[in-house]
Amino acid sequence: MAQEQQIRKGNTIVNTYGRVNNLTNHERFRVSFCTDLDKSVLVNNFEKRGWSQVGSDDDWNFYWACVQSCRGIFSVDSGYRMNDNQMINHFPNHYELSRKDLLVKNIKRYRKDLERDGNGLAEKAESNWSNSASTRYLHLDFVPITFVLPADYNMFVEEYRKNPQSTWIMKPCGKSQGAGIFLINKLSKLKRWSREAKNAFHPQIAKESYC
Repeated sequence: MAQEQQIRKGNTIVNTYGRVNNLTNHERFRVSFCTDLDKSVLVNNFEKRGWSQVGSDDDWNFYWACVQSCRGIFSVDSGYRMNDNQMINHFPNHYELSRKDLLVKNIKRYRKDLERDGNGLAEKAESNWSNSASTRYLHLDFVPITFVLPADYNMFVEEYRKNPQSTWIMKPCGKSQGAGIFLINKLSKLKRWSREAKNAFHPQIAKESYC
């Protein structure tokens, strides 16, 4: 089990999980937190730990920040630098993994880099999934076949026609909590959705990406 790291400030100690260690009365330490979000589940849990709420311009130890605030904190132009006793709920460029389309892009890039380096993790084998002969990764086959629409529409159609009985999940790249998700099992459904949407699938038209 990984050993918990501790932060000492004067005569106070708090571990990296925000739990105050068993200290004497004169050593007790209250963590300061701030948040951009008016969420009772956050504030209640922080206060139950004995943390005190402060503003973002005050001296804080933990900041539950929205994406815009995180970008400002990590921006080169902001000049802000976090101290050793400060933590935040995001890391720089976190959207490269949290956005569905960017996650797929980076996994595909990772696979190609491993193949180029001859790494065994990129080993492939013949597959006969759904009566369609193809190759698959032996160790990196943890992401379903994914296309980003409208950019990959032609490739999606080609793959769809290999297994026309399959059901595909349509997910908006920049949304969460199930918003905008629907299923399709016929190209006609996708085309109808595209016609009814604000803009049709067209490479030259700006439109929210789906994957």
